[in-house]
Amino acid sequence: MLKKEIREKYRCVRKEISPDVRKEADERIADRLFSEPAYREARFIYCYASLEDEADTHRIIEEALRQGKRVALPRVRGKHRMEFCFIKSPADLRPGFLGIREPGPWCPKAPAPHSETMVLVPGVAFDRNGGRIGYGGGYYDAYLSGHAQCIKAALAYSAQITAEVPAEPEDVNVDMIITEKELIVCHQDCREIR
Repeated sequence: MLKKEIREKYRCVRKEISPDVRKEADERIADRLFSEPAYREARFIYCYASLEDEADTHRIIEEALRQGKRVALPRVRGKHRMEFCFIKSPADLRPGFLGIREPGPWCPKAPAPHSETMVLVPGVAFDRNGGRIGYGGGYYDAYLSGHAQCIKAALAYSAQITAEVPAEPEDVNVDMIITEKELIVCHQDCREIR
């Protein structure tokens, strides 16, 4: 299947998850993330504001802030360009590109991700090797290119895992995928990156 076909199929799959199942899955995903050593050791959490049917990040953002971690979310800066900016609370988020909540203009730019950073990466479909199909803009691939030292983790429902996603040379794989059912370690050395 082509990326476009996979994207359409798994967006439909994700939308079909009932609200009750989604709520329970969101809790399990967040709990699994919080218990992960890579999360606990990270000083910086680069997250995103989840959309309607994505695995929820609101609790994750609030808990990371409560734990004293530096939390940054993306702000779009043009075609295929985004930067992460630190927030002090969810109140710092405003509707931005395509209505997605992003840090307000007063929020300071965060540095490039490094060995103490966990980047939570959105996506529509994933395979067990860390292959990912996003939304087609290439923002995360462009941003993460050349930043191998950070931990790249995807939050997804188990229904979003597929056998294989087609890859392009510029695609950046994730190191781990956290679902409501399991932690998928895509690269055995991802915990040793730092």
